[in-house]
Amino acid sequence: MENKQQLPTESFWGSRDEICQIEGFWYPAQHMESIAAFRSEFEPRKDDILLTSFIKTGTTWLKALCYNILDEEENDVLAKKNPHDVVPTLEATDCSTLISPAVTCRGCKLVYVARNPKDTLVSMWHYLNKTSKADPASPFPLERAVEAFCGGVMPWGPFYEHVVGYWEESKERPDEVLFIKYEDLCRKPEEQVRKLASFLGRRTSVDVEKVLWRSSLNRLKELEVNKNDVCAVAPHIPNSIFFRTGTVGDWKNCLTPDMVQRIDSLARVKLQGTGLCFDDE
Repeated sequence: MENKQQLPTESFWGSRDEICQIEGFWYPAQHMESIAAFRSEFEPRKDDILLTSFIKTGTTWLKALCYNILDEEENDVLAKKNPHDVVPTLEATDCSTLISPAVTCRGCKLVYVARNPKDTLVSMWHYLNKTSKADPASPFPLERAVEAFCGGVMPWGPFYEHVVGYWEESKERPDEVLFIKYEDLCRKPEEQVRKLASFLGRRTSVDVEKVLWRSSLNRLKELEVNKNDVCAVAPHIPNSIFFRTGTVGDWKNCLTPDMVQRIDSLARVKLQGTGLCFDDE
């Protein structure tokens, strides 16, 4: 991989940090060394399960659901630990991730969660204003956030290429790659948890109602660990920041008609011919 100084770099949302471009995608500059190490050293085992997503598309919920599905001893560990402390986040460790699902992760199971692009953008805007801004009291203009989102110049962007890559892999390798939508998890949680449990190899022994209750946003956000503690792998981030509304359609409270038209127009171009679509409601 190229030296960090040789990679295209950009500043992002008024943050002190830079992002670097590798193979068409943008990543935080501070992760470049661990990305190189991961790409050269990671060898998946057949029993590995990787949870993947674009930023702010339901990662916290997916971690909670998968942990509770696989927790055969039913210890309810998430009552005392944040999902991000129980399920390791590779990009927050010394073994960061730049995963190519077509090459790097053959032989293990991979679950990808995707979310409506407008809700993704709004959730990311709220989150990064709290974690990445040089001055958190002065929010980054939403108009510029839309510009960055549509231009693809943001951490882990561009969004559509990220999502479509995993969507195509899920069609090619359905036994290894499961693609689920955040909106489906919200609207048909029991059905989606059964599908997830089956994919993970737990076909008959999962108490779906218990998994959903233990993993629910309303429950997790009220736990002491998520109200007052900080993330173990990123001590500068309070656990409470991972829980906002979790609703479908929150973009309607933030985006102007012009913003919506621009995002929707780009989505039609980027998703054309893929068979992938996102519901707005």
